[in-house]
Amino acid sequence: MLLSQNAFIVRPLNLFLMVCINLVFGISHDLPDDTSESCTFKISLRNFRSILSWELKNHSIVATHYTLLYTIMSKPEDLKMVKNCANTTRSFCDLTDEWRSTHEAYVTIVKGFSGNTTLFSCSHNFWLDIDMSFEPPEFEIVGFTNHINVIVKFPSIVKEESQFDLSLVIEEQSEGIVKKHKPAIKGNMSGNFTYIIDKLIPNANYCVSVYFEHNDEQAVIKSPLKCTLLQPGQESESAESAKVGGIITVFLMALALISTIVTLKWIGYICLRNSLPKVLRQGLAKGWSAVAIHRRDHNAVQSETPELKQSFCLSFPGSWNYKRASLSPSD
Repeated sequence: MLLSQNAFIVRPLNLFLMVCINLVFGISHDLPDDTSESCTFKISLRNFRSILSWELKNHSIVATHYTLLYTIMSKPEDLKMVKNCANTTRSFCDLTDEWRSTHEAYVTIVKGFSGNTTLFSCSHNFWLDIDMSFEPPEFEIVGFTNHINVIVKFPSIVKEESQFDLSLVIEEQSEGIVKKHKPAIKGNMSGNFTYIIDKLIPNANYCVSVYFEHNDEQAVIKSPLKCTLLQPGQESESAESAKVGGIITVFLMALALISTIVTLKWIGYICLRNSLPKVLRQGLAKGWSAVAIHRRDHNAVQSETPELKQSFCLSFPGSWNYKRASLSPSD
């Protein structure tokens, strides 16, 4: 791709080439002779869309609508009307789907009307590699204690030919010091992209600008600066998420433990009492073994001790009840 660092040589050659092609192929479009300077044209890449805009130098002439026509200089074809820019009230036109080759010269005519009356007709020739200017992408910044997250917003789908071999530049400024960051995303500019500027000084003010860099340095258009003051204690989203995740994990573990204890108590495997029974306290004082398992027979219809129903109740020391059982050291 021949780029505009040699533009001052290429432009005269382009004009010469266009004249030769017209002579060879006999292309004779009805181009206005003295009206090409009556309008100001600009072709720019805006959100990866090729947008052609125009403005009439004589502001006393006010058109109600416009029509855009073009042809490719290297092809012997008549002027083609752009459908979405015919009788339009806007002074710009999206040519992304029309102008796909960066190596062609496009002859363009814009006609302005008031009702059925033609007020003016302007013409201009474009080489996308040379004349295209690259507007900066949209972006946001989020400042933390010692770093800044830069979120660059790209379209979800970007055609490869619309990327023009561009490089993304994130410019950091603080106290007169400018640093350039060039993320390695060349050729893959689709979807949102987050870049972290780290190792920054807390309690300092930082400003960020984002733009595209092309081999033609004159075409660089920097975005307005966005600034932030790095405050102590501002944690990043990842740190905050980790902290919240830890709290939730501890809470779930405690909830699971409590649920297990409650369930075991409800089904009778754990019997809780507030204190040791008197007989057990006396037995422990005499050196008895601190083990107790209550057996109760649910299958017995009648029993001398109806309170002793069949179950196995694993009891903690604070829950043992031996009011109806006599213990001796031999037990």
